[in-house]
Amino acid sequence: MDSIEIEGKTVDEAIEKAREILNVAKEDLNIEVVSNGSQGFLGFLGSRKACIKAGVRRSPGEEKKEKAKKFLEEVFSLAKLPATVKSEIINKKLFLTIKGDGSGILIGRRGQTLNALQYLVNKVVNRDRETRIPVIVDTENYRKRQEAKLVSMARQLGDRAKRQQTSVATELLTPQERRVIHLSFQNSPNLIAKSEGDGELKKVIISPRRQNQGQPIS
Repeated sequence: MDSIEIEGKTVDEAIEKAREILNVAKEDLNIEVVSNGSQGFLGFLGSRKACIKAGVRRSPGEEKKEKAKKFLEEVFSLAKLPATVKSEIINKKLFLTIKGDGSGILIGRRGQTLNALQYLVNKVVNRDRETRIPVIVDTENYRKRQEAKLVSMARQLGDRAKRQQTSVATELLTPQERRVIHLSFQNSPNLIAKSEGDGELKKVIISPRRQNQGQPIS
């Protein structure tokens, strides 16, 4: 329900009616006064009731959820891709799950298309920094599958670094991919990880931790 029109003898009475109908507190209402009403001649001749438009005030997160879903659906419609979008907020993060026959196209090489869509949605819904919310766009559980691969790779590289007592490097990774690697070694007593390189794509160097060496900021 977007909004409803309510009449009353006064604006306050119309607001009270809206509050009862929508079953919310007054402060949770979005109110637009259509007419203040008038008593008319002698208090009744030509009198006109007050009229308002009222709707339930949505949280910034709910508004972003709807906006993000609508944006992706419009993108797919223009691209003539048969896909649906499920949006939900979990642990203060906005998850957008895409379902359709063109999942491979939507993922792209190493998730580049999916990352591009995620970047665009972030730009669309997070223009206001004060109400910023992390956005994750996924399809076919690609994010979870990719994270599992990265964790496995980190474990293998970590084992080699400890066995050979030397530094080993990953391939060039995106910021999201590097974050998974760094988290894998965050609490490691024997290994340390740091990013190396210029630009958005960087390698992660995994090295044996020297005595009294702390965790670097990456």
